[in-house]
Amino acid sequence: MCFRSFAILCMLALALDAELQTITVTGITVCHRRRVADVRIELWERDTMDADDLLLEVRSNATGDFTMTGSQDEYGSIAPYIIIYHECDAKPNCQRVAEYDVPADKIGSTYDMTYISMNIFVKGEKDQCP
Repeated sequence: MCFRSFAILCMLALALDAELQTITVTGITVCHRRRVADVRIELWERDTMDADDLLLEVRSNATGDFTMTGSQDEYGSIAPYIIIYHECDAKPNCQRVAEYDVPADKIGSTYDMTYISMNIFVKGEKDQCP
């Protein structure tokens, strides 16, 4: 019981010291040099003590452009990343799932990924099939 109370007090102390941090990510989704519309992009924040937090989900527009902004109260620095789900060069009836880390020095500003060439495989990329 004493340990539980101590743990709760520690969590409250960390929460009170947490700071709202914001990240904006922009980019253009392309497959073989052609812009791709309606690509699902998720902005996440990595946590060490509990499950990662989904900050925002968007879809690229008709010209493949996207902009997303997310904020998180966090003790220390946030660790944002994006996940892109797409069909570029995917197996039939499957999606490719690629994860990209957002550089720490971009927190509080905009990370412009420019062109995201989805036909290039990313280390750790996975296939998602029914």
